[in-house]
Amino acid sequence: MAIKPKRTAREIAARKRAMERALGFNAARLRREKELTDLAADFLQTRELEGDVLAVLEEDIARLRAEAQSRCEALHRQGATVVVSMTGKGEGAGRIAQRLGVGVGEVRQLRDSVAPAGAEGPGAARRMDAAPVGARERAAAQGQGQGGIQTGTGAPGAPGAGGTGPRWAGGGVVEAGPGAG
Repeated sequence: MAIKPKRTAREIAARKRAMERALGFNAARLRREKELTDLAADFLQTRELEGDVLAVLEEDIARLRAEAQSRCEALHRQGATVVVSMTGKGEGAGRIAQRLGVGVGEVRQLRDSVAPAGAEGPGAARRMDAAPVGARERAAAQGQGQGGIQTGTGAPGAPGAGGTGPRWAGGGVVEAGPGAG
C-alpha cells in the first residue's frame, strides 16, 4: 500500500482559494443568469405590448377607413346631386363635363347614380343628352324628331334620302341638310 503524502499548509491554502474562486465564479454566473432571465422576460413583455399596440392600431385603421369611405360616398352623392342639378337646368353632359373638368362618362355616371324622387330603376335620372340645349325645340319647329334627327320619308337629310343628315354647330342644329329652309 502506498502511503498518502501529508498535505502541506500551502496546498491546503491553494485548494481553499480555488474553491472560493469557484464559488465566486458560480455566484457571478448565477447573478449573470438571473440578469439574463430578467432581460429575456422584459423582451417578451415588450413583444406582447407591441402586439397589443399593433392590434389597437389595426382596429383604428379599420375604423378610420370606414369613416373615410362613408365621407367619400357622401361627397360623391353630393357631387352627383350637383351634376343632376346642372342637368335639370338644361345643360348637356358634354358641357357639364367641360365646365367641371371631368370626362363625359364620369358626368353620365354621376348623373345616373342619383335617381330623382319618383324615378324608377338605374338611369332614371338620365335626361336626353343626345341633343344640345334647345335642339329639341328647334327640331320640333322644323318637323324633326328627337335629338334633331329628321323623321318622315323623303325628308332632306334623312337616311336613304340622299342628304347629308343634320349639321351641328356649337349647341344646336344649324341646318337640317341640303334644301332645308
